[in-house]
This record gives sequence, C-alpha cells and structure tokens, in this order.
Amino acid sequence: MSIKKITNANVLNVEDGSVQLATVIISDGKINAINEQTDLIVEDKDLDLQGQFLSPGFIDTHSHLVMYSNFRRQLNCSPENTKSIEEIIEKFKEQKDEILRDGWLRGYGYNEFELQEGRHPNRFDLDKVSTEIPIYIQHSSAHMGTVNTKALEIMKLDLDAPDPKGGSFERDENGQINGVLFEFPALDKVKAVLPDISAGDLAEDIKGGVYDYQSRGITSATEMCVSLLNGINDYKASLKYLEDKEEQDFRIRFAIDYKLLLNDPMFENETADSIRVKLETLSNGFSTLAGAKFFNDGSIQLHTASLREPYYDGTPSADTQFTLEELEKLFIHFQKLGYPLITHANGDKAGEDVIKAYINTSNYKKTKQMHRVEHLQIASLEDIQEMTKNNIGGSFFINHLYYFGDVHKNTFLGPDRVINQEPVRWAEDEGMIFTIHSDCPVTDISPLDSIRFAVERKTRSGETLGNTQKLTRVEAYKKMTIDAARLNQTDDLEGSIEVGKYADFVVLTENPYDEKTQLSDSLVNRTIVNGKTVYEK
Repeated sequence: MSIKKITNANVLNVEDGSVQLATVIISDGKINAINEQTDLIVEDKDLDLQGQFLSPGFIDTHSHLVMYSNFRRQLNCSPENTKSIEEIIEKFKEQKDEILRDGWLRGYGYNEFELQEGRHPNRFDLDKVSTEIPIYIQHSSAHMGTVNTKALEIMKLDLDAPDPKGGSFERDENGQINGVLFEFPALDKVKAVLPDISAGDLAEDIKGGVYDYQSRGITSATEMCVSLLNGINDYKASLKYLEDKEEQDFRIRFAIDYKLLLNDPMFENETADSIRVKLETLSNGFSTLAGAKFFNDGSIQLHTASLREPYYDGTPSADTQFTLEELEKLFIHFQKLGYPLITHANGDKAGEDVIKAYINTSNYKKTKQMHRVEHLQIASLEDIQEMTKNNIGGSFFINHLYYFGDVHKNTFLGPDRVINQEPVRWAEDEGMIFTIHSDCPVTDISPLDSIRFAVERKTRSGETLGNTQKLTRVEAYKKMTIDAARLNQTDDLEGSIEVGKYADFVVLTENPYDEKTQLSDSLVNRTIVNGKTVYEK
C-alpha cells in the first residue's frame, strides 16, 4: 500500500546535518511537499513516525549483489562463523545435504589470518569432507579460492600445470598444485566447470539478497561486476529478475565485466545505450547500466595489489593486470561504444595507471557519467588531486580499515602507510566526488557500519588508524546518500529529502548525527521505496 504522507517525522538534512520536525507529502512515488509539522488528521494511508528520524534511503555504490545473493545458500566460512580449518571441515559435513547444489559444495568468506591454523585450507583439507563431491570455497577478498582434488579432476588441471598469466597456484612440498588458486586467471579455471545456475534459481536468490539489502536501509545499489559469480549466467539471471515488473522495488545499477562484453555472443552489436534501454525498459525504470568493469590489480592481503613500493614484509609489488598501453586500448574501445568506465585498483601503482589512461583517452569519452576508480586504498594526495582536476570519481573501501587494518599494519603496509590507508580526508578536502563501500560479500553489507568506520577508523582490535583521515558524521553520512547520488549522477532524483525526488527513505530510531548514537543496523526500523514500505522491523 502506498503511503500518502509521513507525519511527525524528524527529517534529516544530509547537507548540513540539521533535523526538522515535518510532514512529508507523497504523490506517485515522489516527494510532493515537505511541510512544517502541524496537528494533522492521520488517515489510513498515512505513516506516523512519532518522532523517529526520516533519512533518504542509503545508496550503495559498490557491492556484488548477485554473488551475495547466491552465497546465502553456501557455507559461511567468514571469521564470524568459522574459527579454524577443522571447523570449516566439520560444518561442511554437518550441512552437506542442506547446501549441496547442482552436485557441488560451495563456501565463501574465509580469511586465513583469522583461522587458527593461519593458512589457506587446501585440497588435502577439503578431501576430508569428500573425495567424490567437488568443493570450492571463495576467499573473503573474492580474488582467490580453494578446491578439493575432485574439483581439480573436473577442471582437468594437471598437478604440474604452470601458473596462468596474471594468476598462480599454491603448491605443496613436491611442487604440485595443492588446490589454492590466486587471482581471476586461476579462478577462471574453476568457474569454467561450475554448473550453470539456472536464471530462474539465481533470480530467486537475488530477491532474497535484495530483501537483506533493504533490511539495512538500502534503497539503491550498484552490482559492481556482472559475471563475477557465474559468467554470463549472472546477466541472464539479472534479466530474469527484472522481468517481474510487479516485484521491482529496488534500484539497481549494473556494471558488466568487460570480458563478457567483448566475448559473449549476447553482447554482439550491443552498445552502452542499447543495454541501458533494455535494462530500464525491462525494470520499469528501476534498473540501468552503471558501466564496463575492469580490474588492474588484485588484493593487498594476497600480495597481488600493485604498489609503488614493496610490501612491508619485503614481498615485491605485484605487476598491474595491464600495461598502460593495454589499458588505453581497452578504454578507447569501450568509450567509443558509450560506456562509463569503472576500474578496480587497490594499489597506488595500479591506480596511477588507471588515472593516466582515463586522462590520456578522454577525447573518446561520450558519456556524461563520471569514470571511476574503485577501492583506492593507498592513493596519494597527488593521485586524488589529479582525479579531482580531471573529474574522475572514486569509491574507497573503508571497511578494510576495520576488517583488515591490523594485518595491514603488521604485515602488508606497515605502520607508516596504514595511517593514510583509505585517505578520505584528503579526498573530502580536495572536493573530489567519492563514496565509501563494503564490497559485499567481501565484508558485510551495512551502510551504517561503513559510516562508523569512516568516522572512527578503528580496527577489529580497537586501534585507531589515521586520526588525520577521519570524516565527521555529517561528511561520512553524505557518502552513503547525497554524495553517492552525485557519483551516480542521480542527485536530481535521490540522495536527499527534497521535493521532486523519489520517496525512498530509511526510518531510524535515533538521530545518526548525535555523537551518543551508536551507528549500527539496529537503528533501521523501516525502509520505503517509491512511497511503499519494503522492509519493516
């Protein structure tokens, strides 16, 4: 049922952090008027907030909704759920019948630094679960994973096979592959043999994932790499999900893997405009194209990110995925087809090359949408200044500070570099258009957690990393609302509570700007999209 007006609402002004007691009038899914609160007659289609806080819905600009949605039906191997390799083995055995899907056992989210054994599970460990059923577990970074011996047989991967370009295999004392796969060229070997997930089944998974997002107050999200889970089946399932027009109550922007766009027959003769029209038409305007997605390096905690200096533990920096010339060639091709460009760069060397390639190919840019650099974990002030000057947007992986800050300080980046990891203060002061993100399912999806991490910059152990890079609550809150809309260039329609914008809201039980308020998902009481309640606690 559509809401006609919301009364007794403490309306948040995301620009300045002020609060106004007001009544919000809704018509045709948009905000028609915002009136000073008076004694109004409450009708059947009215919502009386009784002083709760009305915020614009949160806008997630970088996560993997399709992958997360499917992971909900796999074994959760995250540090919050499993503490050791032995526990992973036992939980697989206990839940085998429940999570067996299309002949495979799957898991996700393990982090070797949080496991008691302090290493990756390998094929010898997973063979203890089964030698007859193939098993695949994806690492929390999503840049690597591990398989059992049966999976290697199905992959037809000889134990003495050489490493693929841009990836590698971990090996045992005899030099043979032990089942641990690093980076996408290695992961592609297992992805090639994973059973196709039917579009209908994965579309149903997506519905469940969307509801989880809505329960965190999210009304709009960017699926940051269509194909990351199951190749072209990600795209087919997304289309299937969008076909049900009556179910559309969540705004999704789809970034599509450039390799899919280049190589799959479904995209032959397609342009950015033709895909955009298809998505918007199919979804009644709830979904659209975000752009073409590229990866220029890997993950810091896997030593596969490309840094300007060696890692703190002495490991040499990894190479970028592309040379500058290769990047420019790709970027020219996709800009001619009208695509906004979105490129993963965790390391500062990877980011430097992406920024250069964007600038060097800017004459080919056809879209008004900003090109973006994703993660930017150790970008320099000069990098940020160059991005700002050239109208390049970005999103910082702020959750990394909490989940991986301790290990980055002690192992990968060291105490000096980690001070300016996720340099959001520099970006804010320079006037760069940017957001913060969780990269879910790499870390948990929670806008309020991400805001808290940007404000506090605390690690799991409670240590504060980089006081000089903190954002204020108002600044951090903008990154999940109006600044996210600015990055998406949808700030005329969403991101703040103003007349003419979508009636997309999250109702919070306490004022998130109050220093006494603990920022967490427990604040979310209701989520509203287009004037309709889609989640209620």
